[in-house]
Amino acid sequence: MPPKIPKHPLQDIDQNMNELITYNDLKIRWQWTTRFGKRRMKIARAWKPKRCIFPAAQPTCSFIWHRQMPHRQRMPELPDERDFPRVDTSNAFAVFKTSQIHQHKVTVGDLVQCEKMHRKVAGDKVVFGTVLLVGSKDFTILGKPTVPYAKVVGTVEQQTLTGEMLTYKYKPKKKQQAFYRRRQHVTMVRVDEIVVEPAEDTADPPVPKPVRLLDLWANRWLDPVEKRDIEMVEGNDGELIPKVAELYDGSEHQPGSYHRRGLTSCYRYWPDPQHTNWNPLSGSG
Repeated sequence: MPPKIPKHPLQDIDQNMNELITYNDLKIRWQWTTRFGKRRMKIARAWKPKRCIFPAAQPTCSFIWHRQMPHRQRMPELPDERDFPRVDTSNAFAVFKTSQIHQHKVTVGDLVQCEKMHRKVAGDKVVFGTVLLVGSKDFTILGKPTVPYAKVVGTVEQQTLTGEMLTYKYKPKKKQQAFYRRRQHVTMVRVDEIVVEPAEDTADPPVPKPVRLLDLWANRWLDPVEKRDIEMVEGNDGELIPKVAELYDGSEHQPGSYHRRGLTSCYRYWPDPQHTNWNPLSGSG
């Protein structure tokens, strides 16, 4: 049986690592690092370090022309960075993310079922910035891990519920059983355009926090009629902002709060370095 909390190899300074018996003992201790029990396994490796993934690298990509494939038209020469041609994405496809785990391969006109998008109604435009791959019959753009200058633009079709999912739970020897019906909230999005613009700035514009502060506090989109009686003052840039911004500038109290409410310019998810969601690998936003 391995020890409950094995020692770090740097702490075993009294043992001679050149001895075969000592080396085999360490190998066994770290090869089998669980204590087996009847109900669950207890992890014995206590000092395992966390993954160091900071600082996150900026996304890059590889543009590949399909020169070896038959085409109806003559392929252009390898472009220069300064005069990059505008690629036609009307017949292209893209692989993008709509949540932390869901990926979709779509073309223009496809209907996508996403997780519920808060504060979005039918007819609203949504932009997804975490694009993993863009391709067509002429070219392929491979994201490493994402394509920084590609976005998928869509329109919200409806906020609806999925079909019923029937779940049966049963506890033996306790005479407990039950059926549960569950319907998931989803958002249907129609893909309008796949945007590939290398010349444009890939960084997202800053969120206008004071202007949207009232919507954030109301937890809904306020009507222009409702904002008429709200006291406004002139900001540093000459723009009218609510007076309450002097007390609170509307900064995020935790990472991802603006992203969840749909106040950012586009939706981004891991592994995109510009995302603000909770990262399951690092434990932070």
